[in-house]
Amino acid sequence: MNITIRPLGRGRFAASVGQRLLCKSKTPFLTAARILQAEGIPNYTPISIIHEGSSVVAMKSTVGEAASQIVHETDREGPKFKAYRPMSSQMPRQRVRQEARTPELKREAPGASQM
Repeated sequence: MNITIRPLGRGRFAASVGQRLLCKSKTPFLTAARILQAEGIPNYTPISIIHEGSSVVAMKSTVGEAASQIVHETDREGPKFKAYRPMSSQMPRQRVRQEARTPELKREAPGASQM
């Protein structure tokens, strides 16, 4: 299965299979693999990625292998593949300081301005 990517800017890419857009991501190959896996594509299915307008295969793997990886990069180390761990709904969410929140708009009740 061939995945085609095209740049969107700011390090993000759109990943498509044929005419179908799978995702917009900074790691389109890995993200697309997780989407295909969630849709029931078998883990052993070979996938490859090419840049739009090119026939050169940039990466290849299987759905299962690519879906199980993330790219991790630090200031000291270049990019490395690491194990993907999906976020749990049990994980605490980041708190936003009160002053950083968007102010709530007061809305009038429907028909209130017509009286």
